[in-house]
Amino acid sequence: MSAITTLTDDEVTPHVAEIFAGAKAVMGKVPNLFRVLAHAPAALEVYTGSKRFLSGGVLTPQAQEQIAIAIAAANGCDYCLAAHTGGARAAGVSAEDRASAQTGRTSDPRIQAILDLALAINATHGQASAPALEAARAYGLSDAEILETVAHVAVNILTNSVNNIVGTTLDFPKVERVA
Repeated sequence: MSAITTLTDDEVTPHVAEIFAGAKAVMGKVPNLFRVLAHAPAALEVYTGSKRFLSGGVLTPQAQEQIAIAIAAANGCDYCLAAHTGGARAAGVSAEDRASAQTGRTSDPRIQAILDLALAINATHGQASAPALEAARAYGLSDAEILETVAHVAVNILTNSVNNIVGTTLDFPKVERVA
């Protein structure tokens, strides 16, 4: 059991119930991460709002999900690894690329440049990311792609941290880590 419990539908505010209804409409359920974050509606809104805004950005859904897989694997978050591996499957990412993303690899050269940048940002908190930024620029990534990569890393650090601290109960099919 986690240190912070999941909230049931009957335990949340009407506003959080609306967020839950939106999640059910899109995913068919309310993920346990949402049920944990519901203890702090502002934190839940930071997450759901960020995901909503970033989904309309310049990065493809395939790139977004592979960033999430790579960051989850790097940060040891089994919950996000499972959730985003399923999301990547739904976005059309091949089984090979879903597995390879765990080690920061992909068959798409543009997404590879994005993953290299994302993992450098995650590892150094942006402090020593200049070589990865230079490589991203050399590949031709736009300012928007670079900044959205930073935003995706930040959102994934939020959820990885919550899940790792709380021990959120997995409610997605478990994904085995690639060595």
